[in-house]
Amino acid sequence: EGHTAHATHDEAEEETRKMLGVYRDFMEGHMAMPVVTGLKTESEKFAGALRTYSCEGMMQDNKALQAGTSHNLGQNFAKAFDLKFQTEAGGTEFAWNTSWGVSTRMVGGLVMTHGDDKGLRVPPLLAPIEIVIVPIWKSEEDRGRVRAAAVLIKESLLAWERRSPGRLRVHVDDREGIKPGAKYYEWELRGIPLRIELGPRDLEKNQAVLVRRDTGEKRPGSLDSIGEDCAELLHMIQESMLISARDRREQNSVRGEITYDKFRQLMEGEGGFVYAGWCGDPACEAKIKEETKATIRVLPDEEFRSADPPTSCLRCARPSTSEALWAKAY
Repeated sequence: EGHTAHATHDEAEEETRKMLGVYRDFMEGHMAMPVVTGLKTESEKFAGALRTYSCEGMMQDNKALQAGTSHNLGQNFAKAFDLKFQTEAGGTEFAWNTSWGVSTRMVGGLVMTHGDDKGLRVPPLLAPIEIVIVPIWKSEEDRGRVRAAAVLIKESLLAWERRSPGRLRVHVDDREGIKPGAKYYEWELRGIPLRIELGPRDLEKNQAVLVRRDTGEKRPGSLDSIGEDCAELLHMIQESMLISARDRREQNSVRGEITYDKFRQLMEGEGGFVYAGWCGDPACEAKIKEETKATIRVLPDEEFRSADPPTSCLRCARPSTSEALWAKAY
């Protein structure tokens, strides 16, 4: 969260848009949660703000989540609190303010974007533990040998330098009295991105089994190249989770001509993002919300708008003044 004061409207607007971009970069680059950015309508913006911009993500139930907002407050709050500054010319003027923030709802956004029936799926860049090594043994002889190898692998991975950002975060689960399957279940529940399974037969082959949490894919990896393999896999997992979430959003987004009856059926059913025309009338916006529980999440930024802009309002069929993103939301 942040609050800033500026000398001009343009400086405040630049800061507002910049912080929206910072939030989007984090949501997509670290959380692997794709968002649509844009301008809130007058009825949806922060009370007292000149303009509100938002990052809107689609959750797996096809509802929208307002993941973060950035507000250009204009001079409204400066006037309310008598916040003035001395200009270069020597006079005094009210400051132009911004306010922007995200909250713990992003944790919910992470869970609802990536979670599955097994539990969490955490993108590598956010995972407190990126790699868990599970040594497997049956005899006392195997136990000592496999545990020692697991520790060596961990030390090798922790020393891995050719990786950005920072070092790999690795944990060895060598707890006794717990079967390997129970350990797998626990780490899958916690969403650890990559699991390394290591048993006596693997050591004989100078390999380990690498298991991705996001897809469940298993593959053998040579112990001679374990650092390269793990770093590459974690990078692939990070990218794949974003691509998968973005593909799911687009598969559940509707563009082009849509009747109001079809829109109502969609909102009453599976939901989704609907890009449709809006006449600009707040009364029409309010009526749609009343009848369908759907709201204008944003008037999307240019990169998210349809190639063929809608020409008529979703509800009243009057000429459209803006393309709007409609959805039910948390």
